[in-house]
Amino acid sequence: MRLRSCLALAAIVGSLSLAPAALAQTTGQLSGTVRDAQSGEAIIGASVLVEGTTQGASTNIDGEFRIIGVRPGAYTLVASYIGYATTRLEGVRVNVDLTTTVELELTSETVQTEEVVVTASADLVRRDLTSSEFRVTSDAIESLPVQEVGDILSTQAGVTTSGAGIHIRGGRSKEVAYFVDGVRVTDAYDGSVSVQIENEGIEELQIIAGTYNAEYGQANSGIINVVTKDPGTEFEGNVELFSGTYAVSGDGGADALRGSNTGDYPLLANLPYIDVDPYSYLGVNPTQYVNGQASLSGPILADRLGFFALGRYFRNDGWLYGSRVFNTDGTPGDSALVPMNAFEKYSGQATLKLRASNRINLSLTTLASLTTGDGGSSAFDFRLNPDGIRSYRDEGLTANLQLTHTLSNTAFYTLNASTFYKRNRTAAFDTIEEYEDNAFLLQTPEFVYTGYDGNGLPTDSIAVLQGPGRFLRGGVDLGRFQRETRNLSFKGDLTWQALEQHLVKTGLEVRLDDIYLENYGLTLADDGTLQIPGPGTNEYQLIEDVRPLTVSAYLQDKAEYESFVINAGLRFDYFDSNGQIPADPEDPNAFNPQKRINRFNDLDGDGQISEAEEVDENRTTLEQRLGYFYEDATPKFQVSPRLGVAYPITAQGVIHFSYGYFFQIPTYEFLFANPGYRVGTSSGTYGPYGNPDLDPQRTVMYEIGLQQGFGDDFLLDVTGFYRDIEDWVSVGFPIDGTLPGVDYLIYENLDFSNVRGITAALSKRFNGRFSFDVDYTFQVAEGSNSDPNDAIAARSGADAPTLRIIPLNWDQRHTFNASLFVGGGGWGASAIGRFGTGYPYTPAADPGGDRIGTLPAIPTNALRRPATASVDLYAFRQFDLGGVAPRVFLQVYNLLDARNATGVYGDTGLPDVTFLNVGAQDDPGYYVRPDFYQEPRRIQLGLSVGF
Repeated sequence: MRLRSCLALAAIVGSLSLAPAALAQTTGQLSGTVRDAQSGEAIIGASVLVEGTTQGASTNIDGEFRIIGVRPGAYTLVASYIGYATTRLEGVRVNVDLTTTVELELTSETVQTEEVVVTASADLVRRDLTSSEFRVTSDAIESLPVQEVGDILSTQAGVTTSGAGIHIRGGRSKEVAYFVDGVRVTDAYDGSVSVQIENEGIEELQIIAGTYNAEYGQANSGIINVVTKDPGTEFEGNVELFSGTYAVSGDGGADALRGSNTGDYPLLANLPYIDVDPYSYLGVNPTQYVNGQASLSGPILADRLGFFALGRYFRNDGWLYGSRVFNTDGTPGDSALVPMNAFEKYSGQATLKLRASNRINLSLTTLASLTTGDGGSSAFDFRLNPDGIRSYRDEGLTANLQLTHTLSNTAFYTLNASTFYKRNRTAAFDTIEEYEDNAFLLQTPEFVYTGYDGNGLPTDSIAVLQGPGRFLRGGVDLGRFQRETRNLSFKGDLTWQALEQHLVKTGLEVRLDDIYLENYGLTLADDGTLQIPGPGTNEYQLIEDVRPLTVSAYLQDKAEYESFVINAGLRFDYFDSNGQIPADPEDPNAFNPQKRINRFNDLDGDGQISEAEEVDENRTTLEQRLGYFYEDATPKFQVSPRLGVAYPITAQGVIHFSYGYFFQIPTYEFLFANPGYRVGTSSGTYGPYGNPDLDPQRTVMYEIGLQQGFGDDFLLDVTGFYRDIEDWVSVGFPIDGTLPGVDYLIYENLDFSNVRGITAALSKRFNGRFSFDVDYTFQVAEGSNSDPNDAIAARSGADAPTLRIIPLNWDQRHTFNASLFVGGGGWGASAIGRFGTGYPYTPAADPGGDRIGTLPAIPTNALRRPATASVDLYAFRQFDLGGVAPRVFLQVYNLLDARNATGVYGDTGLPDVTFLNVGAQDDPGYYVRPDFYQEPRRIQLGLSVGF
């Protein structure tokens, strides 16, 4: 019933646009005029074709033409007319969602008999850009020192990185939506991308940081839109190999890991290794990491069927190491240095594209990735026992079947059927049986035997020291985690050039998700063996048979006039978690109810349980309770208006204003965490538990900006923005249970934030010699809590609640990015520089220095960590060997080997000095933290061969 009703509702919304609709997020359009080169008069009926495709148009009475639905890339336009020589305009760049305008001139055959070839110059100022965005083409990716998509994102104005998260204009990292070829590939469980995307397979990367059009949804901060490469009309390919090493200066890091040779280093407050380089244990190893990738593209059937394929292998032994001072059984190890964040990755991309007719194209694009490595455990705690950490395995697969049908020169529609699968697993061993005799951390002995006589009797032993300031002396991480997300989506989009100035888009999408999660830590059975916790306990989490439904529809109009451009749209979103919440919040645990009315059957129907009814024979069964204990969560929906206006003020100047409402369902980890509401019976606060009835998170965004060109190559872009965010997920206030002293927490919509800032960017496009991009961002990102779980301590009464707006964890007030490319025939060099002021941290106070005994409340994120700066370098030399183009290249990341702090001690604000709780009994090297710094200098040398 729910499915039928929501589909009907969405169909009504979709039908509001009486026009056909278009493929969103993957195409742009071409427009322009064709004139007589001698007289300047418009030529009526001239033919303009996009070479290598079946797309084209004829000029109207004013000599104007428009070609819609062109995939991003560089094209050649061919213009012809009877009595005129053909003109070819090469290098015309088409971008997603934008209009590329060109001017074509035809020369009379009486003057010119041969074909005229002209090279296009890209538009410097985009007059139809109504909100802030950044675009990186395949050519730019090839010439920059970037290896992963994240390297590209980190160089964009308004983008900050905190840990592994990407934050766009001050939002939480889970508020970014990822699209590939117009299809959303965001894992709704945690907001991550479902599959690895490789730079080599990208035709254009679009980052929308401002207000985006109605065709985009379920993202409160920004859009990352990838358009993959299309099959070529001729065979071409590339093979690339490189390997490299870390190149670190300084010394003492190996001693700090092992806790050895302490007398060789000066002391500061009983701390040795004060002057060591924390990464100096990394020696030169030319195969520290290895990369190999290959791509091939071309026709299978000429003008009918083509393919693109890409495969990559990458291995890195990691830059965080431990020392095997102890084995997992607690006995002394060999003190060998062991990598603790090594990983290995396989990824692939493939596209088949069939031109069934001149009007119908069918394509199938798949991406797959598999990454394995060390992780899931605290590398710091296990630093002297590195063999005890967990490993992880991430698998991802997406597939998108797309049908594009061109109805006329002014309309086409696209149908997509897509799916993705993502699986993540972390565990020390694959099977439970392999954990045998690994209960060391649950039954930590006072000592372990290290020597035996000829009869096998123990002769020597060492103490197993524990406590603050000490690493683990043995054991295996007993945590086990597995999660799967499956998605099935159906999407229809349709574009219609309704009038000469109006491009109308409308579309409908239905998404079905399926979530599975199992998370627990092995426990000890009565017989001393390891076992899985009971399914009915809080120690065992199981999420299964969870199938949320999302339906969305939009209507978008892009009106392009000579004096202004308007993007106006309306979006409808519907979401049903298909989850359940407790019918009686005071007694939420159906597995162990506390109210007598829920434990025994009310035989006489009076609403009370009498003594006669309170007998074992009259107890309710779990099956009975599940029939009434929970009620369905309510579906959520929202209508979101979007408006953007661009107004040219000069021939090279455009101002824009945009405004919009944005809607995003919280990620499923907060809707379905700790299912079952298994609240205990002992006094205390339980949870937090998921809440399938969470409201959507809402953002209102405004921005105003200016693009101003100077000469032929320079562009200044200045934008101011403001974001008001409401209904962020947080941990709610305790809910009282039936028993005295028992309460529990659930996730609720309580947090809020606001972000304001300004970005300024100056760029010079390549003119045959060099190009550069420089941008500066001032941004203030403040809110009630950075993470939903930040409020747990306050809600449990163990900490003071947040009483004021605080800087968010990723609040970086000033950022500066610069990139430079210098090149000529067959050679080139580029560099990227980044500078950012420090992220906030919460200072720590020494309880021993408080004579009253009650510390004052310390404001969260009141102080700042040190600023960070880095430079990356890329240089290449390319040769032309008759159809084969080998390229030798050198890449250096963190060229200056800067020690940029990612973590600090709360008492000093420094990553290498602390005086708080330091004792003489602490393990040597305990306060030397390589994990408090970004990755050190990395150098790689490689060869790529294109053909």
